[in-house]
Amino acid sequence: MRDSPTLNILVISQSRRRLDDLMEALAQAAPQHRLIGRLDRAIDLPGWVEEIGPDAVIMDTDSPSRDTLEQIVVMSEKTPRPIVMFSQDDSQEAMRSAVSAGVACYVVNGLESERIQPLLQLAQVRFETWQLLREDALRARQELQDHKVVEQAKRYLMKVEKLSEEAAYQALRREAMTHRKRIADVARVVMEMAKK
Repeated sequence: MRDSPTLNILVISQSRRRLDDLMEALAQAAPQHRLIGRLDRAIDLPGWVEEIGPDAVIMDTDSPSRDTLEQIVVMSEKTPRPIVMFSQDDSQEAMRSAVSAGVACYVVNGLESERIQPLLQLAQVRFETWQLLREDALRARQELQDHKVVEQAKRYLMKVEKLSEEAAYQALRREAMTHRKRIADVARVVMEMAKK
């Protein structure tokens, strides 16, 4: 959100009055943004986000319900977006639950128009940071899985072909280079053949 680009925003509020207040505050504070959807509940939030493709979601709730939090979790897995949640519930449990579900900014009793744009920016920054951390974690998990399968394949080749550990590794490496594949992919093929 550098230089405040235009965002397509989905707004959700159970209260008609607060939904109107939120939309008015958004129009005053950030007229460059476009409202592309308004919902009165978070039911099928993942489906709506997938269908209309907002850049950000703004939610208003008295207190985030378990159903709402579950919808946010599913959305965050399928089509993650930065979420700003305005709430009347100032309990730490509600805040923790909302942030754990995927809410980037949890704001208590603070629907002033001048706060909307900075909160959207903060939500975007946090969201981008979380996405990088998530990608790093997925990459680390994949590398660990790759390492495990290579070790299994080496042990299998050592046992069946009576090779040393280095020779088993070199055999996998040669096969990978010959077929222009990753060593882990060759190791997976070796282990699949071992199961037959």
